[in-house]
Amino acid sequence: MQARIYDTTLTNKLRIIFSIVLLEYLLFVFSGVSFSFLHGNGFFSIEADPAFWIFYLARIPQFITANQWAGILLDSTIVSLLLLFIRNPFDNRIAIILFILLLLFYVTLMGHLAHHNYQFGFVILFIPFMFKKDMNKSFAFEAIRFFLLFFYVSAALLKLWSNALTNEFHLSHLICGQFTPYYLEANTGLRTDANLFLITHPAFSYALYFASVILELVVIIGFFTNRFDKWLVVLILAFHFSNWFLMDIAPFGQIAFVCMLFLSKKMRLT
Repeated sequence: MQARIYDTTLTNKLRIIFSIVLLEYLLFVFSGVSFSFLHGNGFFSIEADPAFWIFYLARIPQFITANQWAGILLDSTIVSLLLLFIRNPFDNRIAIILFILLLLFYVTLMGHLAHHNYQFGFVILFIPFMFKKDMNKSFAFEAIRFFLLFFYVSAALLKLWSNALTNEFHLSHLICGQFTPYYLEANTGLRTDANLFLITHPAFSYALYFASVILELVVIIGFFTNRFDKWLVVLILAFHFSNWFLMDIAPFGQIAFVCMLFLSKKMRLT
């Protein structure tokens, strides 16, 4: 990757993207779900993914949640390494360490929460940068790019497979269930007003749901060309932030991963 170290445009774009990763992790810290704040949480429920088993069989998450100093140390280490990596986003040694630590964080967090969030792009974003050779970086980048595209296209296909589009009330029912606690707490505001409007106007909510499925399907274009990747970033982020506003599903952990598509042409070997 020596030739690209001096590519100022690529380096600056990488610094921006990994700065977003840093901001995402800081949001985990400030929202109280980072390593430091998992202290004392004895509950855990691991999934069928063997990656989870390895960490929990080794009792690493259990040790971290039992010792707050370990959580504070890990949070501080991750933030420090991210700052170093932003300075030099081609340092594969730091990328390897960050990948392992962020994977550990994701596994620990998902195991200790009652609900799971599969927006783990902030972890796999580091995979291409774990390699030293130019060709390996390029191949790995293409691999996770296709995974990103599949992530959204498969979501649309699953909705079509489940016949969700045949039910006009599907989204309005989802919103009603999602925000029942908010209504019971008598929360008010712009988001609540929007939710009430969509619940009482199922035809409009169905139109939004239909548009979201089409948006996810449009991503399939990326399997055939990377010419429109910049537009796909805009569409996907619009989808995520709309979801955040309407469904309270925050996109933190996925934003930097989606922005990776801005690098499609720069990371490809010519």
